[in-house]
Amino acid sequence: MSLQRLNGPIMKFAIVQAMLLALVVVGSGQEQAAQNQAAAPISAGIVVDNSGSFRMIFERVVSATHSVIDSLRPGDEAFLVTFIDTPKIVLRQEMTREKGGLKDAADNMFIEAGPTALLDAVLAASRYMANHASADVERQRVLVFITDGDERQSVTSLDEAIKSAKDAKARIFVLGLFDEKFSHKIVDRLVKETGGAKFVPKRANETAEAVKGLLSAIRSK
Repeated sequence: MSLQRLNGPIMKFAIVQAMLLALVVVGSGQEQAAQNQAAAPISAGIVVDNSGSFRMIFERVVSATHSVIDSLRPGDEAFLVTFIDTPKIVLRQEMTREKGGLKDAADNMFIEAGPTALLDAVLAASRYMANHASADVERQRVLVFITDGDERQSVTSLDEAIKSAKDAKARIFVLGLFDEKFSHKIVDRLVKETGGAKFVPKRANETAEAVKGLLSAIRSK
């Protein structure tokens, strides 16, 4: 076989090798980027509905709050807010890297009556995040809401709440726990507009899996 006839197959083989190598390099780079993002520390605001609609499932709410706290890694920081109506939006634990204080705050939550002010809670938590989160460039900021999505009497509009989260560079994630029903409308816009996600277990025994999915989404997005 002549050298000229061999050149064609050799050239094609070389091109295929180069393409495969390029795919490996690109894939490796994407995998490394994903690993870096997953390893990046987070600043988290844990924001928990304490209104009367949670009375019958409050033990599950507290347990889910503990699961979020337990997921924090070295270098992460978090604060805990509870909300009912607007005057009862309370910072239970300031921004901290100590899980003990967050867990104590979670154990001291209690149910109170009042018209739920979800959007005012978004505004308050976003402003606190903007003023107290560490300024590391690689750090992710997230607001984790544990709520049934009910909104009754906020002064803040939905657009204002979304803007406040964006101004704080925070994505909103929602764990949707409920006794009778979950209200999707406001939650859907909050998570969509901020790049977050929602997880709504239909049954009590699906809560742990929903929490696991939420925590994974926070690290992978």
